[in-house]
Amino acid sequence: MPLIELKNLTKTFKGKTQTVQALKDISLSINQGDIFGIIGMSGAGKSTLVRCINFLERPTSGSVIIDGRDLSTLSPKDLRQLRQQVSMIFQHFNLLQQRDVRGNIAFAMEIAGMKREQIDTRIDELLEIVGLTERQHNYPSQLSGGQQQRVAIARALATNPKIILCDEATSALDPTTTTAILNLLRDINRKMGITVVIITHEMSVVESICSHVAIVDDGRLAECGTVESVFSHPKSPAAKKLIYRSSGADIGMVGDRMIRIVFEGSSSKEPIIADLITQCHVAVNILFANTRVVSGKIFGQMILQLPKDPLQQEKVIYYLQNKNLRVEEVTEDAL
Repeated sequence: MPLIELKNLTKTFKGKTQTVQALKDISLSINQGDIFGIIGMSGAGKSTLVRCINFLERPTSGSVIIDGRDLSTLSPKDLRQLRQQVSMIFQHFNLLQQRDVRGNIAFAMEIAGMKREQIDTRIDELLEIVGLTERQHNYPSQLSGGQQQRVAIARALATNPKIILCDEATSALDPTTTTAILNLLRDINRKMGITVVIITHEMSVVESICSHVAIVDDGRLAECGTVESVFSHPKSPAAKKLIYRSSGADIGMVGDRMIRIVFEGSSSKEPIIADLITQCHVAVNILFANTRVVSGKIFGQMILQLPKDPLQQEKVIYYLQNKNLRVEEVTEDAL
């Protein structure tokens, strides 16, 4: 049974002059131990979705089921108890400025009514996990952004949650610090078995850490699957747009026919394009190429501009498909 189930989730905000439907009939499942990414462009509805998972926002309709319990049926007391198992990490850390590192980590445990001796022991454990033992008496203003996020992670772990929700947790950090925080979350997931749900607009975050991904577009679930399958063969326009844009390719020749090829493992080291040119006597223009690590596997990708002759175009595609490469058209809408 999935740890988190969303069934036909809808959220509507009603104002004086207009009504906004932020989420539209979203259904998905997240299993115990997953690192699950929810990605979309700004305004897609992903932050509203994560706030509905722990009922900080109550859905207009549909169900949120965590560990077999429908949150809409819980009493306020039971909902508060369940939220101790669903911690949240925010983009801007949300630390208490008047408390030092130890005080911030202690906050959730104090609310839960734990004894002081238990709290102090648990803080020592968490400081070791996030690597902040030497900073335990510093205040937030004395910490870097990455250190503040480590405090927030320690605070989220304080009540031994089953789930951690990360709402754009690395968006305010530089690339090096982002990598360190993602590695920390991966270690926590592996060592403690905590399910991690990451809300982000950055495809690189999903590729580097997540096992599964859901793509949200205009409040709807556009696509869902393993990160590997979505990266290798995106089906929806929203997925293609995110993946193509994340490649960093600067494509200024949209009027010509283009394809994207994806290869993995040993095939990433083969001279595919050189063999294509020599064996088929066809020239192609490499607009972009790179190699990425997705879900721990090495993938290569290229965006190729095909020759103008339609017969040669089909010859190129046939040759590449015969090499067991994934080939897909790159259209203007996806750029």
